[in-house]
Amino acid sequence: MVLPLQTGTGSTGVLLVLFSSLLVSVILSFVIGLKGMRSYRESHDWGIVLLVVGILLLSGIPTSINVVLTTFTTIPDWIVETTVTLIRLFGLVTILVSIYDQ
Repeated sequence: MVLPLQTGTGSTGVLLVLFSSLLVSVILSFVIGLKGMRSYRESHDWGIVLLVVGILLLSGIPTSINVVLTTFTTIPDWIVETTVTLIRLFGLVTILVSIYDQ
């Protein structure tokens, strides 16, 4: 099995920065999700829940799914990209619903 970092092009430093930024973006997305859920517990505002779900669908979840599918499966790249794009689109729609539902 070939891992994505083994097939990357460029220097080791560049690949390390790219991988680190990917990891940080996923972690920050889930931190935002946790903070949003705490805020919901205080206010009971469903708009916050929709906004948090939209943020997670826009950043953390698609990135995680992309890494998992490309690393551990043999699913063709176009299916992975289509899946990730549809998840991000659903995240944007969820954010729009949270904004305009108020």
